Amino acid sequence: MSWDRIRRQEAILREKIAVIILDRLNDPRLGFVTITKCELSRDKRHCKVLITVLGTETQRRTTLRALQDAAPRVQELLARTYKARSLPEILFVYDGAVERETHLLSLIDSLDITPDDAAGEGEGSDPADEADEADEAEPAEPAEPAEPAEPAEPAEPAEPAEPPGPAEPPGPAEPPGPAEPPGPAGAPPGSA
Repeated sequence: MSWDRIRRQEAILREKIAVIILDRLNDPRLGFVTITKCELSRDKRHCKVLITVLGTETQRRTTLRALQDAAPRVQELLARTYKARSLPEILFVYDGAVERETHLLSLIDSLDITPDDAAGEGEGSDPADEADEADEAEPAEPAEPAEPAEPAEPAEPAEPAEPPGPAEPPGPAEPPGPAEPPGPAGAPPGSA
């Protein structure tokens, strides 16, 4: 229960601090800042605001320094809108998780793994399991070498089905043949 309440308060703090940084702080040292996370302590007295900065290392350092200098002002502006029993002390910290993630992705991309290599490793069973099974199994007699298989003859390609076209009109009616005389009742025609 309290866990959900803390997460909800962290989300509110994150939103309100982001609005304050965007709208109220006019420091030229601020770069493109993104608040990735707010971590509220259990006693709700301290709030660690994790940020990332788009730009170079020097832009990151100057932006972080500007935010640390502006922390009391952010806290003052936050006190006007944040309704809680006590206001947490704000500490801005650079979040290196995005940087680490980018580094790991570049390492993965630098590996020369073809799709065939990746598919071959995942198929079948685990080699360690096969070794355990081989130890438990009785020794088998050596198998005779298999004869090379003859190449299979290519199958004849199936003829493509013709698409249904318009129905052909019936041909000319056959000329009527000689008229047969009616036979006895029930007898087939022409059996007289």
